[in-house]
Amino acid sequence: MGKLSPLALADTNWKMAIQEQSLKQISSELHDNICQSLLLAIMHLQQMEKSVEQEKLAETIILLQETLQETHQLSRSINGDFVLSIGLHAAIQKLINRINKVTSIKTTFQITGEESYLSNEVELVLFRVIQEALNNVVKHSNACSAQVFIQYEKEFVRVRITDDGIGFNQSNTQEGGAGMNNMETRVREKKGKWKAESFPGKGCTVSFKIPLLKPTL
Repeated sequence: MGKLSPLALADTNWKMAIQEQSLKQISSELHDNICQSLLLAIMHLQQMEKSVEQEKLAETIILLQETLQETHQLSRSINGDFVLSIGLHAAIQKLINRINKVTSIKTTFQITGEESYLSNEVELVLFRVIQEALNNVVKHSNACSAQVFIQYEKEFVRVRITDDGIGFNQSNTQEGGAGMNNMETRVREKKGKWKAESFPGKGCTVSFKIPLLKPTL
């Protein structure tokens, strides 16, 4: 992908803003509607405990409680404001903890270098790209393990996401899908450099770097 023209960059910024607003709306719907419905269902079942079969009721309540917790965590993980409120590293770790809990993919997170200032916009881009990459791993890779690396350098922050899954043929543009395009667009919009490598049977590595900016006073 070449350098974006001012018009193309403005269009990209607009699309990303719309996408972020959509994610906030989804997060709100999950929290305000689905979570509330699950909680109400749990309360109704708890009120019925004395009149139905105890073992099956207890199992149903536990299942609903676990679903409520997962939905609540999902709601928070896609809300950009929540990501910024707890910090990039904590948000990534929570995402990885959830993957380790609900899938069999052993996922690890490593940070190297001296942590540098990141603007809110860059933090959110880093999180969204890592989130999208890990979503791809969970949905498509059939991997046993995945790793997320963040390396702080003097002028850049580097990120690498790897997995040991089935990989894909990069010559087939359909296999990369819209997710890869979205990730690359987010990175390049922040003047970053992007690379994705994958081969059938040899997993996938997504790597990128974004320039560091000095904090404004």
